Amino acid sequence: MRVILGIGIPGLALIAAACSSSTSVANSCGSSGANANVNATSSLSFSPNHTTITHGQSVCWQNSSGIAHTVTSDDGTSFNTSLPNGNIFVHMFPDTGTFTYHCTIHAGMTGSVKVS
Repeated sequence: MRVILGIGIPGLALIAAACSSSTSVANSCGSSGANANVNATSSLSFSPNHTTITHGQSVCWQNSSGIAHTVTSDDGTSFNTSLPNGNIFVHMFPDTGTFTYHCTIHAGMTGSVKVS
């Protein structure tokens, strides 16, 4: 698995690790180690659009739709990444709560992660 954020910039890889997020070129979320998987679909939805995990666990978003998407937290600061076709995005949630997100390219493409 190749981590896009760390290519040729060692300091940037350290920042990505501190944020507990990474975007990678991969075939699927299956090899990511994430506790929940979400697919960004060609029907302009996240599937499933609601998932539940325990604090300290991670979610993997996968784009196999053939069109670009983003995964952006509604607060605009927790996570925000482009998700081109064939890429995955993994984010670890250290705190409890419900975290809502959306695709900035496709209005109405929304989801949430409940962290207990």
